Amino acid sequence: MITQRKQSILVIEDSDEDFETIERVILRAGRYRVIRALNGEHGLCLLRSEELSQGASLVLLDLNMPGLDGRDVLREIKTDENLRLNPVVVFTTSPNPRDIQCCYRNGANSYHLKPIDLPEFEAVVQTIVDYWLEKNVSSHSGVDE
Repeated sequence: MITQRKQSILVIEDSDEDFETIERVILRAGRYRVIRALNGEHGLCLLRSEELSQGASLVLLDLNMPGLDGRDVLREIKTDENLRLNPVVVFTTSPNPRDIQCCYRNGANSYHLKPIDLPEFEAVVQTIVDYWLEKNVSSHSGVDE
Protein backbone atom coordinates (compact mmCIF):
# COMPACT_ATOMS: atom_id res chain seq x y z
CA MET A 1 0.00 0.00 0.00
CA ILE A 2 1.26 3.47 -0.86
CA THR A 3 0.85 6.20 1.76
CA GLN A 4 1.66 9.88 1.59
CA ARG A 5 4.00 11.25 4.23
CA LYS A 6 4.55 14.89 5.00
CA GLN A 7 7.56 16.18 3.08
CA SER A 8 10.35 17.62 5.21
CA ILE A 9 12.08 20.84 4.29
CA LEU A 10 15.32 21.61 6.07
CA VAL A 11 16.04 25.34 6.20
CA ILE A 12 19.63 26.11 7.18
CA GLU A 13 19.37 29.80 7.99
CA ASP A 14 20.84 31.93 10.77
CA SER A 15 18.61 34.98 10.25
CA ASP A 16 15.43 34.81 12.34
CA GLU A 17 13.67 37.30 10.09
CA ASP A 18 14.50 35.41 6.89
CA PHE A 19 13.57 32.08 8.45
CA GLU A 20 10.20 33.37 9.69
CA THR A 21 9.33 34.63 6.20
CA ILE A 22 10.44 31.37 4.56
CA GLU A 23 8.50 29.29 7.08
CA ARG A 24 5.35 31.38 6.67
CA VAL A 25 5.36 30.91 2.88
CA ILE A 26 6.04 27.17 3.10
CA LEU A 27 3.43 26.50 5.78
CA ARG A 28 0.67 28.20 3.79
CA ALA A 29 0.35 25.00 1.78
CA GLY A 30 -0.02 22.98 4.98
CA ARG A 31 1.57 19.86 3.50
CA TYR A 32 5.14 20.36 4.58
CA ARG A 33 7.13 20.00 7.76
CA VAL A 34 9.71 22.78 8.18
CA ILE A 35 12.82 22.00 10.20
CA ARG A 36 15.31 24.73 11.00
CA ALA A 37 19.03 24.61 11.57
CA LEU A 38 20.67 27.79 12.81
CA ASN A 39 24.08 26.91 11.37
CA GLY A 40 25.87 24.47 9.11
CA GLU A 41 26.94 22.05 11.83
CA HIS A 42 23.39 21.74 13.10
CA GLY A 43 22.09 21.25 9.55
CA LEU A 44 24.45 18.36 8.90
CA CYS A 45 23.56 16.79 12.26
CA LEU A 46 19.87 16.99 11.38
CA LEU A 47 20.41 15.45 7.94
CA ARG A 48 22.21 12.55 9.62
CA SER A 49 19.62 12.19 12.40
CA GLU A 50 16.72 9.81 12.82
CA GLU A 51 14.37 12.77 12.31
CA LEU A 52 15.46 13.00 8.66
CA SER A 53 16.37 9.35 8.16
CA GLN A 54 14.38 9.32 4.90
CA GLY A 55 16.12 12.48 3.74
CA ALA A 56 14.84 15.97 3.17
CA SER A 57 12.55 16.72 0.26
CA LEU A 58 14.43 20.00 0.04
CA VAL A 59 17.38 21.66 1.76
CA LEU A 60 17.16 25.45 1.58
CA LEU A 61 20.67 26.67 2.35
CA ASP A 62 22.00 30.11 3.24
CA LEU A 63 25.66 30.67 2.36
CA ASN A 64 26.90 33.23 4.85
CA MET A 65 26.63 31.79 8.35
CA PRO A 66 28.98 31.71 11.32
CA GLY A 67 31.04 28.57 11.77
CA LEU A 68 30.61 26.03 9.00
CA ASP A 69 29.25 28.16 6.17
CA GLY A 70 26.89 27.14 3.40
CA ARG A 71 29.66 26.42 0.91
CA ASP A 72 31.19 23.86 3.28
CA VAL A 73 27.78 22.37 4.09
CA LEU A 74 27.01 21.97 0.39
CA ARG A 75 30.35 20.23 -0.24
CA GLU A 76 29.73 17.90 2.71
CA ILE A 77 26.20 17.03 1.58
CA LYS A 78 27.15 16.36 -2.02
CA THR A 79 30.22 14.24 -1.19
CA ASP A 80 28.49 12.12 1.47
CA GLU A 81 27.04 8.94 -0.06
CA ASN A 82 24.12 9.01 2.40
CA LEU A 83 23.24 12.69 1.89
CA ARG A 84 24.02 13.50 -1.73
CA LEU A 85 20.52 12.79 -3.07
CA ASN A 86 19.02 15.57 -0.94
CA PRO A 87 18.18 18.44 -3.30
CA VAL A 88 19.99 21.59 -2.16
CA VAL A 89 18.76 25.03 -3.16
CA VAL A 90 21.06 27.89 -2.20
CA PHE A 91 19.11 30.97 -1.06
CA THR A 92 21.50 33.79 -0.31
CA THR A 93 22.22 37.50 -0.53
CA SER A 94 25.49 36.86 -2.42
CA PRO A 95 25.43 37.77 -6.12
CA ASN A 96 29.17 37.04 -6.30
CA PRO A 97 29.88 35.04 -9.49
CA ARG A 98 32.54 33.05 -7.60
CA ASP A 99 29.94 31.91 -5.06
CA ILE A 100 27.52 30.97 -7.84
CA GLN A 101 30.18 28.98 -9.72
CA CYS A 102 31.44 27.36 -6.50
CA CYS A 103 27.95 26.23 -5.54
CA TYR A 104 27.12 24.74 -8.92
CA ARG A 105 30.55 23.11 -9.12
CA ASN A 106 29.87 21.49 -5.75
CA GLY A 107 26.46 20.13 -6.67
CA ALA A 108 23.89 22.81 -5.85
CA ASN A 109 20.62 22.02 -7.55
CA SER A 110 19.65 25.69 -7.79
CA TYR A 111 20.89 29.13 -6.72
CA HIS A 112 18.56 32.03 -5.84
CA LEU A 113 19.22 35.53 -4.58
CA LYS A 114 17.26 36.83 -1.60
CA PRO A 115 15.42 39.98 -2.63
CA ILE A 116 15.34 42.85 -0.13
CA ASP A 117 11.70 43.63 -0.89
CA LEU A 118 9.40 41.43 1.25
CA PRO A 119 6.78 40.62 -1.44
CA GLU A 120 9.57 39.69 -3.87
CA PHE A 121 11.29 37.59 -1.18
CA GLU A 122 8.03 35.71 -0.56
CA ALA A 123 7.50 35.25 -4.31
CA VAL A 124 10.95 33.69 -4.75
CA VAL A 125 10.33 31.29 -1.86
CA GLN A 126 6.95 30.37 -3.36
CA THR A 127 8.59 29.73 -6.74
CA ILE A 128 11.18 27.46 -5.11
CA VAL A 129 8.47 25.52 -3.25
CA ASP A 130 6.25 25.28 -6.34
CA TYR A 131 9.05 23.86 -8.45
CA TRP A 132 10.95 21.64 -6.02
CA LEU A 133 7.98 20.29 -4.08
CA GLU A 134 5.06 20.48 -6.49
CA LYS A 135 6.44 20.06 -10.03
CA ASN A 136 9.74 18.23 -9.60
CA VAL A 137 9.83 14.48 -9.00
CA SER A 138 12.73 13.66 -6.69
CA SER A 139 14.11 10.68 -4.84
CA HIS A 140 12.34 12.10 -1.76
CA SER A 141 8.94 12.50 -3.39
CA GLY A 142 7.00 11.77 -0.21
CA VAL A 143 5.71 8.32 -1.19
CA ASP A 144 6.39 5.25 0.96
CA GLU A 145 5.74 1.75 -0.31
